[in-house]
This record gives sequence, structure tokens and C-alpha cells, in this order.
Amino acid sequence: MSLRDTIRMSKEEITSFLQNQISLQIGTINKDGSPHLTTMWYLYDGDNFIFHTYTKSQKIINLQRDSRITVLTEAGSQYSDLKGIIVYGEAEIISGKDSPEEVVKYMDIVGNKYIKGEDSAQYLEGMKLQAPKRSVVIIKPSKFISWDHSKI
Repeated sequence: MSLRDTIRMSKEEITSFLQNQISLQIGTINKDGSPHLTTMWYLYDGDNFIFHTYTKSQKIINLQRDSRITVLTEAGSQYSDLKGIIVYGEAEIISGKDSPEEVVKYMDIVGNKYIKGEDSAQYLEGMKLQAPKRSVVIIKPSKFISWDHSKI
């Protein structure tokens, strides 16, 4: 068995890791072909990644032109405890201008991962006002690459 096979995470490990991570690094493709990288809060529902952002953001502009997307999340501070996942996929955009109720629904779902209690209700009220200016991105993964150095 190769080292690569040894450190690869199982589907269950991948799901658990993705559901417990805080942020996701997102890579889209600029008009000139260069990468555009940013970090977002997100939700992984076991099948897809979901995040929301302003519709005028560079990542949305890039995804409207080319729906390919790469995401990364990682953890660890020493080689022996490094874990991470890279995912390649296609992005579907839901515009708040066209579907504000659907965008609010997804903003609530993502927000529930990060904001609890009374703060959650205040957060959602604020997001409702922003919904027409925001878009939701649903990433449909096509390939996962994972590593867990604690398996070595």
C-alpha cells in the first residue's frame, strides 16, 4: 500500500471533517485565467457545499463566466497532524434578485452552523434585507482529494 493510500480519508471521515471545519478557501478563475482565492463560511450537507456572498463579488462574476470551482479546507499545526481536503466541482448560482426567498432559506441554513440563539434571529433579519443583493452558491463536487497525516 502506498503512503497516498494510507493517508486518504474514508467517505465518512471526509464528511465528518467537512461538517466540522469553520472556513473554506475558494478558488475561481479570473477573466485572464489567473486564480482568484478567497475564504468563506460554508455548509457541507453530505453532498454539496453551500455558501452565500454578494452578487457583485469577484467570485460570482468569475463563476457566471466559468462554473468550475476548487475548494480547500485544512487543519493541523505540525506535519504529524495535518488534515485536509481539496474538492473540484461545478458551481450553481442562485441569485437573490431572482429568488430572494430561496436565498434567505440557504442563508439561514448556513448561518445556523455559525450563529446560535438570539443572535441567529438577528442575523437572519439582517440577511433578509441583503437577500436581493446576494447570491447562494451550491458546489456539486466531482472529485475529492484528502489527507490525514495522523494515519502515518
